[in-house]
Amino acid sequence: MDRKKFLQSVCGAGICGCALSFLAAPEALKAEEAAPADQRLAFARYQVAKLAGFMAAGKDPAACAGFIEMTGRECAKLGQLQARFKGDPDGYLAAIRKLWGTESAWDREKGIITVSVPEGECGCPLVDARRTPAFWCNCSVGYQKESFETVFGKPVQVALKESKLAGSKRCVFEVRIA
Repeated sequence: MDRKKFLQSVCGAGICGCALSFLAAPEALKAEEAAPADQRLAFARYQVAKLAGFMAAGKDPAACAGFIEMTGRECAKLGQLQARFKGDPDGYLAAIRKLWGTESAWDREKGIITVSVPEGECGCPLVDARRTPAFWCNCSVGYQKESFETVFGKPVQVALKESKLAGSKRCVFEVRIA
C-alpha cells in the first residue's frame, strides 16, 4: 500500500486532508529530492503552532503552561545531558556553555542561577517563529526544571524572564534552587 492510500485509510477522507495535500503533487517533489524532509518538518512546525494556539484559546493560561511544561521535561529526559552531571552543577553549566553557547550566572548566596540562551533562532525544532504562540516557551521552563532538578537532586523553581517568541532577542530563565 502506498503512503497516500495508507493515510486515507487511517485518517479517513477529509480529516487528514491537509496532510494529504502535501502528497498530492508527487511530480513537484521529484524535481527536488531533499524537499520531502523539509516539507514534513515545516508541516510539523505548522501543526504544533496551530495545536498550541488551539490549546490556549479561551483556556486557563496556567493550565496550558503546565501541559507544555511537562513536554519540556520529557525533552530534557530524552537528551540526558543533565544526568551526566548529577551533583556537579559547575560541570553542567560549563557543558551547556560549550554545547549551546548558553551563558549562566550563579549567585550561590541567593541560590539563583540565571540562564541566558544566545540570540538567534529558537533552538526547538518544533517552533515556527512566525506562528508559535509565546506560551510555548513554557516547554523550555520544563526543560530547565528537569535539568536542574536532576543536577541538584532537589526541586527548583524556574521563571521565564525573556523569550524569543515574545519578541526578545534571547531567552532568559531564572532558576531558584530550593
